[in-house]
Amino acid sequence: MFWAFGVAAVTILYLAVRFKRFQSWVEPVLTIVVAIGLTVAILLWFTDNRSVAPEPAQPRTAITPEEIALSDMQFAVGQPVTSYRVTGTVTNNSAITLQSFRLTVELENCPAGACTPVGADKTLIIARVPPGQSQPFTTFVVFTGSDLLQITAPQWSWSVSDARALRR
Repeated sequence: MFWAFGVAAVTILYLAVRFKRFQSWVEPVLTIVVAIGLTVAILLWFTDNRSVAPEPAQPRTAITPEEIALSDMQFAVGQPVTSYRVTGTVTNNSAITLQSFRLTVELENCPAGACTPVGADKTLIIARVPPGQSQPFTTFVVFTGSDLLQITAPQWSWSVSDARALRR
C-alpha cells in the first residue's frame, strides 16, 4: 500500500518537471494524495480488530538453592597447586529442569582444630538436570596465595546460589 503512494508521488513529480502546464497542478494534486493516504491510514488504525490477548500464565521459572542437592563432593589438588579439581553429583529436587547454578567453595586449614581461612572461589556450573534426576559435574576452583601456606588439614565448605531453570 505504501509503495502505491510512492509511485503516485514520483509520477506527479515527473509530470511536473516534464510538462510546464502540469506544474500549476502539482501542489493541489500532491495535497490530495497525502490527504487520501492519511485518511486511509487513520481508517485502518481505527478499524484494526486485532485483539490483544492476555499473556498466558507463565510456568514457574525459578529454582531455589534449597532444591539443589550436592553429594559425593571430592577435592583434588591440581596444577598449579593453587588450583583444585572439584567433582560431585548434583541432584535437582525441583519440578523444573535445572540449567545452571553457582557453586561457592571455601577452604580452611584446620590443623589441631584451629581453623584458618585460606580463601573462597565462586564458579558457574552448567548442568542441565531434569526434575528429580542427578548428574555428575566437574569444575576447578582457585585459591590465590594458597601456595604460600602449608595446608595440612583442609576443611571444605560449599554452597549453591543463583540456580537457573531451563527456559523453553
